[in-house]
Amino acid sequence: MSNIFTSRDPAGAVVGQTGAIFAVLAAGAVNAHMSGLAAARAARESNNSHVLRHQLIQTINYAESIMQVAESQAAEIERLKSENNRLRTAARTSYESARRLAQRAA
Repeated sequence: MSNIFTSRDPAGAVVGQTGAIFAVLAAGAVNAHMSGLAAARAARESNNSHVLRHQLIQTINYAESIMQVAESQAAEIERLKSENNRLRTAARTSYESARRLAQRAA
């Protein structure tokens, strides 16, 4: 590159050198801006990943609690069925006994 003091066109040399300096600065600024955008995108994706992971854990915990309630309800239903069968048998026995007593009395 020519020196502004030895050049036949010192203004042109200054314009050329200044343009080169600004071109390098602009390239650096664009590179920094693109790196910042990439870092922001990566941070956003990481945050979204953490949010989704947290929501998944909450959903799993909720499903497990619902499953425990369903299991206890199923056990209660089975207990009530057996109690119902026991009471049905007792009622049938009582009815048959009362019927036999009524037949004897008649």
